[in-house]
Amino acid sequence: MINFYLRIFLTSIVLTIFMAGNTYAYKIPQGARPDSLKVKAKVSTKITDTRINKPAYLKNGVKVNFIPFKPAKDNFFGNTKIMGAPKSVDNDRVLNNVKVYPNPISDQLNLSFSMSKDANVIVKIMDVLGNEITTLLSERVAAGDQTKPFVIASRITSGFYFIRVSVGSEIITKRISVL
Repeated sequence: MINFYLRIFLTSIVLTIFMAGNTYAYKIPQGARPDSLKVKAKVSTKITDTRINKPAYLKNGVKVNFIPFKPAKDNFFGNTKIMGAPKSVDNDRVLNNVKVYPNPISDQLNLSFSMSKDANVIVKIMDVLGNEITTLLSERVAAGDQTKPFVIASRITSGFYFIRVSVGSEIITKRISVL
């Protein structure tokens, strides 16, 4: 019985080798193909957007509109102007260098900032939802560097809060954690 299966196995191997070696006989020669003289046009299946102002997309799929840079023309001489770097906006600001320390806070909070001119300053503590917890300072402050200490031990419980310092239309927010 084993000899029978062995013969079938060996016969299939020999036939496979024989058929694989003689495949050249079954190939159709190049000249015999009826459409071999015709040149086929290359067909592209890729769809491209040919619009002039097409939107640009980043690799992650975010749509980005790029505005091309066009230098300004000088009307008098007809040459292009080279635009300089924008001027610093710190000169226009009234409130600068706001620092809250120590952070995390246990019982006392120190707030330091510099003012470019006299203005009304409002300092509030806000919770993470934006609700006002308490107002620490609401008064007119002179120009220059200021350091204000505030005792907050009895005012708020432990957690994360925000200190909002506002002068006119300028608002600076700092995050604090209370122990």
